[in-house]
Amino acid sequence: SLNVWIPSPKPKNATVMVWIYGGSFETGSTSLPVYDGKFLARVERVIVVSMNYRTGALGFLALPGNKEVPGNAGLFDQRLALQWVQENIASFGGNPKSVTIFGESAGSASVSYHILSPKSHPLFTRAIMQSGSANAPWAA
Repeated sequence: SLNVWIPSPKPKNATVMVWIYGGSFETGSTSLPVYDGKFLARVERVIVVSMNYRTGALGFLALPGNKEVPGNAGLFDQRLALQWVQENIASFGGNPKSVTIFGESAGSASVSYHILSPKSHPLFTRAIMQSGSANAPWAA
């Protein structure tokens, strides 16, 4: 699922910020009150998008050599949300050429993985990493 917060009045060509929550790749949800993007949208006049993604074994279990369970489904969920932003954010007043992805902890490590991914990289223009990266021992 996705959450989209839009400043009022509806902007034209606004910067978009896509939030990826942390939680050790094991837990988390965009429904937590601390992740409410309405304040950031209102004060900074940006569109804020957040998404849920699969965590734990459903999101990050990998069985090498098994095509049925290739792993990293959580990262695929995140990339699908970034694709949705590219295809739809203009309808909300956002600029698909001005997308910043940002996250904390495991969300920050996810941002790092998207920076490194040739399939994800065209889907955003900027990245903010807060307390996590792909080379952190707990992220590999």
